[in-house]
Amino acid sequence: MVTPNAILGPQYYKIGDWVTFAWNYTSLSITPSHVDIMASCSVNQQTYTIAVNHSVKATDTILWDTGAYQSKHPNGPNFVSETYTLLIYDSESSVSAIAKPGYLSPFNQFHFGMYTPQPYVDWSEFECANCLKNNAFSIFASGTTKVLFVTFGTTIASFLYFAVAFGII
Repeated sequence: MVTPNAILGPQYYKIGDWVTFAWNYTSLSITPSHVDIMASCSVNQQTYTIAVNHSVKATDTILWDTGAYQSKHPNGPNFVSETYTLLIYDSESSVSAIAKPGYLSPFNQFHFGMYTPQPYVDWSEFECANCLKNNAFSIFASGTTKVLFVTFGTTIASFLYFAVAFGII
C-alpha cells in the first residue's frame, strides 16, 4: 500500500466521503491485465464493490465515493461503522485463489475503519454522557477514586497496627 501508508497506524474514513487507495505491484512475473477491488466487512458479512476489471498500472490508484455508493447500488448492503478489509485480486481469478509464484496473489492485508459521523451539537446543548450534572468532580463519583481511598485507608491502618504491635508508636 502506498496511500494510505499502512505503517502509520489505523486509518478511519467518514461514511459519505471520498476514500483514496494507492498501491504498487512488486515481484510479479506475470502481471494481470485487470484487477477487482472490493471492501469486505466481517461484522455484517458483506462485500462492497469498489471497482471491477480495473486496468493495471505500475502504481495504481482508486478513488471510492462512499457517499454515492448507496445510490449506485440501491440493492446493496448499507455501510456500518466497523473495520473493513481491502481486497485486490486478479479479475481472472477469485478472492480465495491460492497464490502461485510470479502471479498476483489476492491481497487482503490492509484494514481500515469506516464510521458514521454524529450530528453537530452546539456547545450550550452538549451533554457529557459520563459527567455529573452541575458537578465538575465528586470525590466518590468514580469507582477508581473509591478503590484508591480504600487502598490508602488499608495501607495507613496496616502501618499503624504494626507500628503499635512492635512498639514503635
